[in-house]
Amino acid sequence: LTVPPPSTARGEKEALVLPKTRGARFKPARGCGAADAPAFLPETKRVYLKTFGCSHNASDSEYMAGLLAAEGYEVSVEAADAAAADAWVINSCTVKDPSQAAFVRDAKKARDQGKAVVVAGCVVQGDRKIVKAPAGDSKPPLLDGVSSIGIKQLGRVGEAVAAALRGETFHALGAGPLPALDLPKRRLQELVEIVPLSTGCLGACTYCKTRHARGKLGSYELEAIADRAAAALDDGVAEIWLSSEDTGAYGIDLGTSLTKLLETLVPVLEARPWGTLRVGMTNPPYVRDQLDGLAVALRHPQVYAFLHVPVQSGSDNVLGRQGMNREYDVAHFREVADGLRVRVPEVSLMTDIICGFPGESENDFQETFDLVENYAFGLLNISQFYARPGTPAAKMRPRVPTATVKARSRRLTALSATFRPYDGLVGSVKSCSSCAEIADGGRRLVAHTASYVKVLVAFDEALI
Repeated sequence: LTVPPPSTARGEKEALVLPKTRGARFKPARGCGAADAPAFLPETKRVYLKTFGCSHNASDSEYMAGLLAAEGYEVSVEAADAAAADAWVINSCTVKDPSQAAFVRDAKKARDQGKAVVVAGCVVQGDRKIVKAPAGDSKPPLLDGVSSIGIKQLGRVGEAVAAALRGETFHALGAGPLPALDLPKRRLQELVEIVPLSTGCLGACTYCKTRHARGKLGSYELEAIADRAAAALDDGVAEIWLSSEDTGAYGIDLGTSLTKLLETLVPVLEARPWGTLRVGMTNPPYVRDQLDGLAVALRHPQVYAFLHVPVQSGSDNVLGRQGMNREYDVAHFREVADGLRVRVPEVSLMTDIICGFPGESENDFQETFDLVENYAFGLLNISQFYARPGTPAAKMRPRVPTATVKARSRRLTALSATFRPYDGLVGSVKSCSSCAEIADGGRRLVAHTASYVKVLVAFDEALI
């Protein structure tokens, strides 16, 4: 297999997607000469790749897996293969303390076991001193001896792994152009193509470290996204997931918009009737003037009538500049949620809530509780506030006592358990699609309705 070197220019070559082997396990190691030889053949080395975080991170991992496989490495994402791997590549997430702590724990574990370790993702990009001691600092970094690559240096993962396997420490954390969408790729879900629309965002939320890592909004050209989607569908993919830190802000830096992108993608789908599109998470500010165009897309039979719109709090006091600095108020969120429900009656809305943000009073929380109760969201992410180091929110006072934060989280969880958004579906017959995800110990097939409502179907592998 001859593969041209990865390019950063868009549209220079056809995308190479390497198929994932179901249930793959590493084959027995093959010899490569003397044990202390400084050089090696990639075909003799095994790489375990682990991913933390969002679908954008998952897409980055797919590209890294594809690049490594194209160089000849044996790549696995199966935890059962971690012990046998020669190298670990760990893609990190900086959104919450637990995910960062788990990432650091895994990296240390691999290093201490003598593995060659390469770390990537938002943690190392946003906090370089975790892998590189600042100039003049004699204290070793937390992940001393571990190699790293930044979010715009995915194309160099092969260099990083090779250096780590030679016992060297490699760092590539600098700025650069967006990684090309046509890089080699190995999908984590064989029938799902995650297409990143952009990196970074236009917000300045006081609690978020992702902006520190991914920076300001940088969008891919509309044509590059459409080409990537078409190539994936032609390769047999069933679903396209549009991913971004804020889908609604797509294209503002290029003078285009999410509406124009969706108008471009719909004909791509119609030419390939087996494909379905899922629009990614969007914050309220940048879709308020796009509701008509967004609704047209969500009503299309090949686009899921589903949207993830985080509100985070039902209190303007918490959302405002002295709090989260979310660049919208509750009325703006209602404008988007209500506007979509009027235009697309069957739409499923998902949202996120943070409990216990600094200064959140009982009245503030009650406003959040009332908002959630009013909308009865079928899908709701409830998080407790984490003070991420280096963010303005980490210095904000007064802090809400931990016991109070937990109690508020439990109240919202109990409220959401009373919602019955799908009772109207009982006894109905709906067309559903599945990407071969299995649940309930292999006894159920996961499928979704046109509104992205999850349905578990009795599974008989003999039927596929």
